Amino acid sequence: MILKAAWVLPIVGPPIRDGVVRVDGQRIAEVGSVATLPPGGEAVTDLGAAVLLPGLINAHTHLELTCYAGRFGPAPFWDWLRRLAALRAARGQVEREQQGVCDGAWQSLQAGVTCVGDISRRSLNWQVLKSIPIRKVCYIELLSLADDPPRDPAELRAAVEEVEEDELLTAGITPHAPYTVPAAQIQAALAIAAERKRPWCTHWAETREERAFLLGDDRALPGYLRDLLAQCQLRSPGLSAIDLLERCAEGVHAGALAHFNYAQPGDAERLAAAGHTVVYCPRAHRFFGHPPHPYRELMNTGVAVAVGTDSVASNDSLAVLEELRFMHRELPDPPRAEALLEMVTTRAARALGLHEQVGSLEPGKLADLAAFPCPPDSVDPASELVSRAPAPVGVWVAGRPIIAGDIP
Repeated sequence: MILKAAWVLPIVGPPIRDGVVRVDGQRIAEVGSVATLPPGGEAVTDLGAAVLLPGLINAHTHLELTCYAGRFGPAPFWDWLRRLAALRAARGQVEREQQGVCDGAWQSLQAGVTCVGDISRRSLNWQVLKSIPIRKVCYIELLSLADDPPRDPAELRAAVEEVEEDELLTAGITPHAPYTVPAAQIQAALAIAAERKRPWCTHWAETREERAFLLGDDRALPGYLRDLLAQCQLRSPGLSAIDLLERCAEGVHAGALAHFNYAQPGDAERLAAAGHTVVYCPRAHRFFGHPPHPYRELMNTGVAVAVGTDSVASNDSLAVLEELRFMHRELPDPPRAEALLEMVTTRAARALGLHEQVGSLEPGKLADLAAFPCPPDSVDPASELVSRAPAPVGVWVAGRPIIAGDIP
């Protein structure tokens, strides 16, 4: 299969006008220009006035919360969390949230997202996503305060072992956060990730109250959460977020830190040295009313920063291009368009541990692709994509076209 477009964006190289991508089976065989095609070769599918690039990657989301879309207005995080917990406790949660996973996956594909890093509280995601043609890292979440497993490392291991991995499905590990999982259990969870050579992610430095709790203020968190902590005998470690992270992740491969909204002086240098990726969720960050995110400082210090959506319970959509458009239009001094696109391709792939497989157009990588319309006279396709965030005109996963009839 040969795909031709007005522009091809390899991400790891300059844009190619009148570019082509040749796919052999599930993998990319060649990336170049029309001029490099031999005469009389295989048929070419001409996408016309379109830009073809790697399929987009949502590095941090909770698809099961899709069923709660539109139920909340912007609110402080802890108020939102309390209200969300009440909604989730209503009868029929499992069935409701399984449908949310399904709906969220198809909404992602409709937005040109071919890969998701998805977190599920009860491991609901992989069973639903297994039959949907989207690449996924299904993170199994350890939450010590929960009523249902996984609540400890043994239950986490058992849940991970149940996941039926395949070419599109990888199991990942998520100790939820340092205020809901004791440090020793976070260490044990990351050790399982290292043992199984699987990606890990955790919510870290997300709120001011979390930061104060970690440093020793056991009353910093809201009352409803303090009661649960007391029941589980979970107390402050008396460490900064970065000190605790280094203790928990010692001897373990680098992982992804969702949010990291409240960086302290020196954190960026230590994160860069460890090789961790930070996943910034711009529109959810605004939804919760946080102060400006330190993503520029992190990037300038050498930290790989990817972009995710969080969930549509705190966002408008699962379209990562919309996140980039928000950054481009709403944030002061945003990165150039090419750097923004890296945050949902190469850097997002690194966050999920899939950077050797997807995230750029290179021979040998898997043929996860997305094509978006662009004006015929465009001279800057990256800027066109970021400023307009259009819907795709074509999506391919492992070389397979995801046609309109596939999408409910």
